[in-house]
Amino acid sequence: MVKKGKSPIVKEAIIDESVEDNIDESNEDEEDVEDEVDDLSDVDGSLNESDEDESPPKKKKKVTSRDKNKPPTNEELNELKETQTLFHSSLFRLQISELLSEVQIKAKRRAQMDEAIKKLTSLITSIHEKSQPEKTLIRTNVQIPMSDLASKVNRTSKFIPAEKVFVIGSYLTETCVKPHVKVDLAVVMPKVMIHTKDYLNFRYNKKKAQYLGVLAAYLRSKQCIEHIKFSYHHHNTLKPILCLKVKGDEGKPVAFNIHVVLEKDTFKLNRFHPKKNNVRKQWFNGEQQTEEDGLVSDQPPTPFYNTSILRDLTTQTTCSCLQSAYKDAPNIREGFSMLRVWLDQRQLSSSYGGFTSFHMSMYLVYLMSKRKINKFMSSYQIVRNTLDHLSKSDWCKEGITLNTITSDPHQPSLEDFHQHFDVVFVDTTGYLNLSAEMNCSTFHRVKHEAQLAIQSLTTPGLDSFSSLFMTKVAFERKFDHVFHIQTGPWLQSCITKLDLEDQLMDHGGNKVLTVLSSLVQYLKLALQERIKLLQLQLIPENSEWEISESPSSEDKGQITVGMLLNPEYATNILEKGPPADSPEAKDFREFWGEKSELRRFKDGSICEAVAWMNDGKISERRNVCRSVIRHVLSRHFEIPQKSILYIHNQLDMLLQQRADLSDSTISCDTGEMEHQQIMKSYDSLCKLLRNLKDLPLTINSIQGTSPCLRFTEVVPPLPSVCKVGIYRGEGEDKRELPLPSKKCPFYTPYLKVICHLEGSGKWPDDLQAFRHLKAAFHIKLGEVLTDQQSLPVHITPTHVDVKKDGFVFRVELAYTREIALMKLYKTPEGMVKYKDTPESLNLEREIQHLPQLTSTLHGLQQQHNSFGAVARLAKRWIASQLLTDYILEEAIELMTAYLYISPEPYSVPGCAIVGFQRWLHLLANHDWKMSPLMVNLNNKFTSDDFIEIPSRFQKERTTLPLMFIATPEDKTMSIWTRKMPTAPLLNRMMLLAQESLHILSENVGSGVIRSMEYKRIFRPPLELYDVILHLDMKQCARRHQALDSLTQDNVICPTYGVRKTQKREAMFMPVTDYDPVQLYLRDLKESYGHLALFFHDKYGGNLIAVLWKPSAFTPQEFKVSHVHGCTVQNKSGDMDVQMVPNVEAIIRDFKLLGTGLVQSVETKTDKWKI
Repeated sequence: MVKKGKSPIVKEAIIDESVEDNIDESNEDEEDVEDEVDDLSDVDGSLNESDEDESPPKKKKKVTSRDKNKPPTNEELNELKETQTLFHSSLFRLQISELLSEVQIKAKRRAQMDEAIKKLTSLITSIHEKSQPEKTLIRTNVQIPMSDLASKVNRTSKFIPAEKVFVIGSYLTETCVKPHVKVDLAVVMPKVMIHTKDYLNFRYNKKKAQYLGVLAAYLRSKQCIEHIKFSYHHHNTLKPILCLKVKGDEGKPVAFNIHVVLEKDTFKLNRFHPKKNNVRKQWFNGEQQTEEDGLVSDQPPTPFYNTSILRDLTTQTTCSCLQSAYKDAPNIREGFSMLRVWLDQRQLSSSYGGFTSFHMSMYLVYLMSKRKINKFMSSYQIVRNTLDHLSKSDWCKEGITLNTITSDPHQPSLEDFHQHFDVVFVDTTGYLNLSAEMNCSTFHRVKHEAQLAIQSLTTPGLDSFSSLFMTKVAFERKFDHVFHIQTGPWLQSCITKLDLEDQLMDHGGNKVLTVLSSLVQYLKLALQERIKLLQLQLIPENSEWEISESPSSEDKGQITVGMLLNPEYATNILEKGPPADSPEAKDFREFWGEKSELRRFKDGSICEAVAWMNDGKISERRNVCRSVIRHVLSRHFEIPQKSILYIHNQLDMLLQQRADLSDSTISCDTGEMEHQQIMKSYDSLCKLLRNLKDLPLTINSIQGTSPCLRFTEVVPPLPSVCKVGIYRGEGEDKRELPLPSKKCPFYTPYLKVICHLEGSGKWPDDLQAFRHLKAAFHIKLGEVLTDQQSLPVHITPTHVDVKKDGFVFRVELAYTREIALMKLYKTPEGMVKYKDTPESLNLEREIQHLPQLTSTLHGLQQQHNSFGAVARLAKRWIASQLLTDYILEEAIELMTAYLYISPEPYSVPGCAIVGFQRWLHLLANHDWKMSPLMVNLNNKFTSDDFIEIPSRFQKERTTLPLMFIATPEDKTMSIWTRKMPTAPLLNRMMLLAQESLHILSENVGSGVIRSMEYKRIFRPPLELYDVILHLDMKQCARRHQALDSLTQDNVICPTYGVRKTQKREAMFMPVTDYDPVQLYLRDLKESYGHLALFFHDKYGGNLIAVLWKPSAFTPQEFKVSHVHGCTVQNKSGDMDVQMVPNVEAIIRDFKLLGTGLVQSVETKTDKWKI
């Protein structure tokens, strides 16, 4: 007797289809209950509000038929007109309204924040302590937020409480967006604390750090203050801030960033001209302790140091500018809020020198000053115009300025700013470069994203709102190649070699910031046309630290660089330089060093050139960019290779296989060369078939359907050559046959080819006669191939197997009339009708839809050479999770194609590991329940299709597949997902994809990716299964395709070509599609599919996992026809006999059916009891 125990929650996600409907109904019931609860909560809330207002409830106005037929009001007409003229669409307007309602602060929360601001301001201004900061800091154990440079600054002053505290930033302009809402509070340092020469040699910076330290020491003792820490504003080490939270009487604590700033007239602005020096070189190098007052002619300019003081000097001016621009401009504020969401989703402000929301707010002010936008525009128009102008501007070459004053003779020009900064955006004073820390790579990334956004808004049918504002664009999924540079001793040697000592002084001794600009410059010069976009990202180890701790070393951490490749030039193995006798040749040789050499080209010219490798494999060519970068970083920056972690091909080995050439073992390529060899043989076979003579009907078209012809076969077959004296057929059947005493021969798949015959009226109307005639055609085709082409063939009534160049092609003749004959049936009244049957639908899919899909995806591979690798990784991952039998591989390929056809918000993936991450993200995050996946193959969808397909999907949702994939040739049926996956298995796939994506993204993003880490996501969790059948790998035909190589024998013989000694063996036909594991699985499903689900990795998996269906353990009424695998029980002693599964006998049957294949059986009795 079997008694079912409790199963884990995860197990409940995989159940049989028989309970799927019940689950859907229960889910709908739960949703209805939740909706009712929400409605009740809304009612309660409205009642509470009415109680607070103490106003009587309003009587509902009775709606009459006259009111219903009343024409729209002027206000309603204006709203409709605005939607047509001011917004992308009515849906877009509704989405914008919903987004703004979600991200903007509610009035109740704003009142709480206002109260917290008053409380914190009162605490700061009520400080009465006037003492030396050093004593206070020592007594309270508070460290100042400043690097070791502070020890060089000797001067200090007595702490004097601030008299002026005011709000700055987005809270001031009412443009804060959730979820990370912080209030920026500026504390003005009293002017009496500042000496007239404190702008020199980091004196002010130390006083500022000490002032923050005293504030931290005082505020820490207050009960309403919590989570008090130091940080750097936007990771700028010259801009320390104090972060804390203020607890209120109700609601969540309010987060604050406290900035210490200066009175705007503390110093003259012209003291901070970008050409002027305010850090003495002798003082910085420790050569003299006295600090000179005047400028010395041989002192280098310190533009970045000057900018750090200018920011504090101009804070009040900037706030006044923003407040006046955003006042009484609700549409401007809404537009900025949307743009801020757009920035946050792309993580453009997450690192040092990023494009922050402050830059965007000031850019809107600039556009308003140029009359490109105005407060009467809708929020959508503001967003679109802003992105459009941003996509067309270039602040690296043509800076912009908010300054309109031209009478100041000391004011720097834009050319002065361009000499010292990569990106130029000047404020209203004319002295401060708002984008001083930004480098060109960051701005070009912003410009690139703006261009993608405009393209998204103009693409018909695309859900541009979701791609712009709802989808997070992670750095590791954005760029094709990513590499991390670990900081270390090389920084100092690099600064010395590149003569960057002056820049080091300007950055306050921060070595990492000193080399960033040079790093971007050299990388762009080295890569040139190989890349479309490059972005450098610097995120320090600790963004916040305790006030009792010193800041971590500025030189620790890593620099991350992302690159978007130009597929046309990225894999070029030769870098052609200038002619040997040109002046540029010397610079070329100096840049590339020993790699540069003279070469004569086909046009007769002799030029400098760099050859990165000989004509290598495709997988080796993908390493060219890595070789370029490693060489440049080693030569010019002295960065050792061990400090560079380059991420681009770490998953390639999952697509490789090993091959034995009898005398040596070589490593095959990652599948591209194998697929090309198959295509070459396929094209040759097509040519032979078209030229065949003596056929009754000519062949109209030849179309392949094998995944190999789409470049998406996970492990493409190698040419098959029989070994002499091992396996041999007898007589006329010259086939390679397996013997029981030997290991199972390696798996040899067939490559299916569909040949459509020309039309003829002589085909019979009877289906059986039709098939007999088609069998005769196959026999004739096989004979002609043998007689005219001398090819080994194997003829059956349904196909002809042809061996060409070591590959076995299965040629099937097709005629579309057969589909109609399969649909035909006669009614009892004798009427002839047509009706779809499972057989007709399957044949239609095989001879019409699949050949067309193969042709389309083959074309997609020709456009984007990474498509095949991404699809193969996705299929490998599905198989590794033991789910191959529960989703068609064509559905996986269509999902991959979607990433290339509709890549928004990204660009088209150019690398397998990036495309695979996006595929996992698509599977895990697409709303399969509410939205169809529309794959616009060949751009055949019309604008009406983008409206009609989702609309029909919503109306017919209950009758459509759970995973609905629409294509131009399949708009209503989703033939590739019609039967599977089921709801529980789809949920399982989504859960596994989410976890795998998290692991992979974390490793790629952090710069730590090891073989065990990425292989981990290709290993299935086995905890939820009930029985594990361990297989004997010697009898597994696909053992060479396993994730881990077990022995040296796990290889298949010959790669390309047949040697002379093997010509005789090439005439033998191998056994195709022979896989004992799949045959065993078929028997298990046929015998026990009603009791359990079976899972296996067909690519060399060494086990079969069994999961009992929950319904299988429910006692059933005794029936002779259903007694298989069951035993009877009679608890009550009467004639009421019931059946339950006989688990012990079933497990014995598992092993008996798999005799010679099943090595052991592992049962997990903690999940079910006998």
